[in-house]
Amino acid sequence: MTSIAIGLACNLGASTSILVGKMKQIVAGSQKLATTDVRIDAFSASCIDPEHNPYQVIMLAPQIAHREAEIKQKLATHPVPVTVINATDFGTMNAANILKTALREIKAAEAK
Repeated sequence: MTSIAIGLACNLGASTSILVGKMKQIVAGSQKLATTDVRIDAFSASCIDPEHNPYQVIMLAPQIAHREAEIKQKLATHPVPVTVINATDFGTMNAANILKTALREIKAAEAK
């Protein structure tokens, strides 16, 4: 079984927690992801630990977009894609678009 791990980071992990629930609902109803073990977690950006990072992509809530370069630098020794969630998708809780973006980022990183 294939495994995918997606991390959503924000200031405290609260706003992304709602989004995680919606993303998990989409995964549960997806035939394409039926044979994939998908892990999606929300957490505070301050909890990102490059030595113990289980995620294949880290997506930042728009309110911490200004920390993207800092977080990428922090993960430089163990690089994973770090991307900012589209503000419109985040504001409307468009979990489907955000999940698609995460999967594209993972696929692009694996192709390198």
